[in-house]
Amino acid sequence: SRDLEILEQKIADKKIVITRDSGGKQIILKLRDEKSNAKVLTDYEMRKLTELAIKLEKHYKKPQDIEFAIEGNDIFITQTRPITTMEKRIDESLENREIKGTPILTGLAASPGIASGKVKIVHNLKDLQKVNVGDILVTKMTNPDMVVTMQKSAAIVTDEGGLTAHASIVSREMGIPAIVGTQNATTQFKDGDLITVDGFSGKIYSGKTAEDTKKEILPVTAKTKTKVKVIVDLPNFASRAAKTGISKIGLTRIEGIIAESGKHPEFFLKQNKIKEYEEIIFKGINTIMEHFDEIWVRTSDIRSDEFNNLEGAPKEIEANPMLGFHGIRYSLKNPEILKAEFRALQRVASKEKTVGLLLPQVISVEEVQGVKKILKEINFSNVKVGVMIETPAAVQIIKDLCTEGIDFISFGTNDLTQYMLAVDRGNKKVQYLYNEMHPSVLYQLEYVIRVCKRNNVETSICGQAGSQKEMVKFLVHKNIDSISVNADVAKEISDYIFEIEENKVKGTDEEPRQYQPSTEDKNIEQNLEKDIQAIEKEKQEYLKTKENTKKTEEKPEFEEPQKIEDNEDFSIVEDFDKLEEDLEAIEKERKEYIK
Repeated sequence: SRDLEILEQKIADKKIVITRDSGGKQIILKLRDEKSNAKVLTDYEMRKLTELAIKLEKHYKKPQDIEFAIEGNDIFITQTRPITTMEKRIDESLENREIKGTPILTGLAASPGIASGKVKIVHNLKDLQKVNVGDILVTKMTNPDMVVTMQKSAAIVTDEGGLTAHASIVSREMGIPAIVGTQNATTQFKDGDLITVDGFSGKIYSGKTAEDTKKEILPVTAKTKTKVKVIVDLPNFASRAAKTGISKIGLTRIEGIIAESGKHPEFFLKQNKIKEYEEIIFKGINTIMEHFDEIWVRTSDIRSDEFNNLEGAPKEIEANPMLGFHGIRYSLKNPEILKAEFRALQRVASKEKTVGLLLPQVISVEEVQGVKKILKEINFSNVKVGVMIETPAAVQIIKDLCTEGIDFISFGTNDLTQYMLAVDRGNKKVQYLYNEMHPSVLYQLEYVIRVCKRNNVETSICGQAGSQKEMVKFLVHKNIDSISVNADVAKEISDYIFEIEENKVKGTDEEPRQYQPSTEDKNIEQNLEKDIQAIEKEKQEYLKTKENTKKTEEKPEFEEPQKIEDNEDFSIVEDFDKLEEDLEAIEKERKEYIK
């Protein structure tokens, strides 16, 4: 009890004891019968351990799993960690809850929770008017025009899309159950049908077959080296994300704020109301920042296929919107729109908030230079400049971007995976090929983190892959600085990071590469060792040749050194007098990496 009264004692039958001999060596001895049933801990030791456990629990503000050692009269606490299984059991009880009945339709479980309600089929924007609070929104695929209606829906069901689709991302932030990729929900159901949507399993049932359930937002308590940030796009849901207790936002996409206005940025530009656009962005971000201290805002990334229904949107139809006129290329061609966004964020920063800019779809250093020029024009200096790493080009020029001067990067794995694998993440026919853990994607992440570390550039991830444990494990092993996730999984991911950092999860830096058995990629340390061996071998050959060659005015001729395996930072040097210097530099880097 809390009064430290011993209520019950259980004494196990012990056969051996592990102790030390006079020389300090650990030995195992067989216990005599009278000792095998004796108490291991004295009453004093039990009470003292209880006192220490209470102190640790108060300090960490949650139950602890404590390891201890006792020698003589001294008690040593060797390790303590939060008990995460209690909360996991609560979540698992919800996820594993069986719903009576036979599913009438299945899809991908995109957002957890269970909800029942009347179906409302939405084929176009006009149909949004018939969706009432508590209805189930059923549509082919959601888009930013539907955000306001999605907020009042009990659940979302779509024909198309995957786990990185708009419906999946937005419903998770809203905490609304969602099932995507059902293929034919819009034809199988009709308005008024009563259904139950199980966002845990991806199953849909006829009628009301279970009580409504939403996944609770739990506070993050684990103290980790790898920081966890939240993703917040919509002002109305900032308070929900704040329940995590996290003070920093790793991604805010301002398209959600723009969509809620019902008007395209070009509407304000053409109507000479750009100040009104600035005010909309300011009010949205300022509302979000009522709950947080730091925010990274992605400048507008408005694709033509997603925002063509907004008032004032351009009517041009792009053959491939994903590769079209959006992201930073659009913003730099429309500087007044970009300046309005910057001025809005400048006003937020003036309230003693830390603001960072995330530039989307970057493919050149000139784009970053163009942004800096505009920031200088409006005298916006108290801002961090970051780049979304979501194009293969951004990966390839990461050294140049660091040299130009950026404060941070954030991986947009949704697009980066799509571009790397040439897989349309919105096409259900090729969904089986979409894999953020593909070796080619992992190599890009690993390389960028390594280069940024050398240049003191902060690294983070804001793609949906950051919520996947296998990706989290990979990134933590590669020393990423932070991971941004939706609020509903922040607690779970934080606890998992804690376990990795406490070496509770088995595996090394090599293991993530084994997610794809076909790859034979080597990790960084092996590559460095290989470089060292190759250069050392060439050095010895050179010295041997030099020793056996008479000194002449002409330099001895050498064959072209055999090219070793590509490594972006090391190659055989032509000036053999610098071989020793190269060896020392590589050895130093190897030690820093291992450290």
